[in-house]
Amino acid sequence: MMVPTVVILWALSLAALLAGAISDFRARIIPNYIVGIIAGCGVMLRLATQLRVLGLSLGIAVALLLAFGLLSHRGFIGGGDAKLLAAVSLLVTPGRIAGLYLAIAVAGGLLSCAYLVTHLMSSRAAPRPGASPAPASVRRDGSRRALILHMTRSRSIPYGLAVFAGTASIAISEVTLWLHAMF
Repeated sequence: MMVPTVVILWALSLAALLAGAISDFRARIIPNYIVGIIAGCGVMLRLATQLRVLGLSLGIAVALLLAFGLLSHRGFIGGGDAKLLAAVSLLVTPGRIAGLYLAIAVAGGLLSCAYLVTHLMSSRAAPRPGASPAPASVRRDGSRRALILHMTRSRSIPYGLAVFAGTASIAISEVTLWLHAMF
């Protein structure tokens, strides 16, 4: 059986989103080519499934890019996040954008809570001034410790992770609905 175009486009979009989320986590940068891949997949999804809403989807994406760009210019969100949020809006029909953004917001809230807990844990685990550090036998695993240090040293939250998680939850729903309608 041949894999439907919709499934391939969603898989490519999610792979690009995952790459963007990893880049955002590591370096707080979402490369433009990743945003372009996602936007391109969104346009192709509209061409493959609902051509009649393509113009509206593009108009909404441009309006969102301008609005998020203004927020980025004012320092409320990152520039990569602004572009990424506009691009993922093309992956769904205009009527589903609010649900997509709600899923992203919930994922962002959970991510923020994880960063807060990590910050609180690392500040409690930090040695007091003048205290000797814990012996090597008591220290935690180095990779986990490095992850915690990475999370707590940055002042920003890599929202690309939330965009990926929220969009992935919607992708599962979209692909399931599409497959159900086709078969």
